[in-house]
Amino acid sequence: MYMEQIFLKTARQEVDRKYVGFQPNSGSVKPVHIASGAQRCIYGSFNRSKNIKRMALVSDSKGNVPKGNEAETIYAQLAENEVIEDNVALNSVESMRNVMQRLLSVDKGVFVVSALNDSMISYSAGSKYFLTSGTGAPYERGGEFIGSIIRGYCPELASYIRDLLEQAGDPITLLFEPILEADMEVFSDQNQYEDIPAFKDINERTQWFLNGIKDGGTCLLNNLRNHPNPLTQLRLFNFFCVFSLMRYMTLLEAFYCGERIRPILLDFSGVSPSFSSVARASEMSYTQIYKSINRFYAWGYARWLDEKGYSKEELLQSETPVYEERKAVSMASKEELDALWLLAKERASDLEGEEMYLTFGETMYDMLALEASSHPITYLRALGNLSGILYPPDKLHPNKRFVVSQDIIEMLLRCCVNPGEMISGMDIRRRLWDRFGIIVGGSQSEMQTLQESGMILQIDEDALDENFSSFASMLESMDFAELMADGILQIRLGGAEK
Repeated sequence: MYMEQIFLKTARQEVDRKYVGFQPNSGSVKPVHIASGAQRCIYGSFNRSKNIKRMALVSDSKGNVPKGNEAETIYAQLAENEVIEDNVALNSVESMRNVMQRLLSVDKGVFVVSALNDSMISYSAGSKYFLTSGTGAPYERGGEFIGSIIRGYCPELASYIRDLLEQAGDPITLLFEPILEADMEVFSDQNQYEDIPAFKDINERTQWFLNGIKDGGTCLLNNLRNHPNPLTQLRLFNFFCVFSLMRYMTLLEAFYCGERIRPILLDFSGVSPSFSSVARASEMSYTQIYKSINRFYAWGYARWLDEKGYSKEELLQSETPVYEERKAVSMASKEELDALWLLAKERASDLEGEEMYLTFGETMYDMLALEASSHPITYLRALGNLSGILYPPDKLHPNKRFVVSQDIIEMLLRCCVNPGEMISGMDIRRRLWDRFGIIVGGSQSEMQTLQESGMILQIDEDALDENFSSFASMLESMDFAELMADGILQIRLGGAEK
């Protein structure tokens, strides 16, 4: 009995396309990629104009200037189009172009290529003129996906962001104003979530996630309306997108496999896990989450094998899967893959149905972790490191915990507290859980949630109380809260909706 060889890359792509909605398989993803994808999806079109690229993309990482993009050529065009004063010298224009390039690539999302196409360009900017097509930028797909969910379930926020991009009143856009033109094309793939099974047949857990998007997004919108700086508004919105995308990934197992929701325990202890039970529990919280993602993918590959119609007999006699067709594999790697697949066959020989497929699915996930240059945990970790959600921020440190930056704290608060509203410590705990799956500590219900999540706890209520006190102190230092004489914490962001 013969079956075609399994290609792991194909399986991964099909599972991501059917059940996830994007491919979280790169350690090079950055928050700017999420911003670019989300804004393109929400705005509904992108700009084909080459003027920005010709003006600001001066040279590649090796210092090479794209042909036809030399300073003299650009200077002559500026003069011909009468957008430069006669007394401005060539070297001044050259200096300004270098500043512009550094400004647009401050988040390291711009790669200059010889043809100056949209490949690998995600600008650090905030208006419709800087929305690129996303061609050749797979890192932006996650942004498009979460942007489509926000469009669908918090349309008022999406509409506000679209208006913000349309107004183009930010300082970066004003700097480029003399050479800007809108050569817009429609971005048609604005409802990317609709064909995903989790959104076609919404269960209680998916609804909880979507309620968080709607309630958190609506509250954020109320706060953005009071904020004077459009770039800061877009920055806060992007943190909301990044956190929501990461949260979506942590819930995939709950959506599809009926498993428990894994809480995100924020650590405010300020010390290493060696000296804090909260820090250790936050590490455990992260570990639980990435194991949950692992299990979801094992389930996904099991479903893929089943849907392909592979029988138990065929799988037991199958060749060892390879990453992709005609890709060379080292002898050491081949031996390791062969050993893993043989072990899977031995384990599956006494199993039937779902358990049998799951055994092969788990092994496929393990093989992909060995063979692929990146995988979903690498993606999650990269986004968390760069956006100020995970700590330590370096790539090499494997044991992460949830220690958030002040920027993330501000975003969370603006998604939980309306302008002019005053809420208590109990209220903020409840809203952080309902809208983000976050636990800070300080209440019996949070301790119970941690216990029910299946976490092996070496932490007590006193430690969680102290963690909440440290959180409250941070809010006070940021002028977002006040500890009253009776010991009650009051949180208020100030302002009132216009």
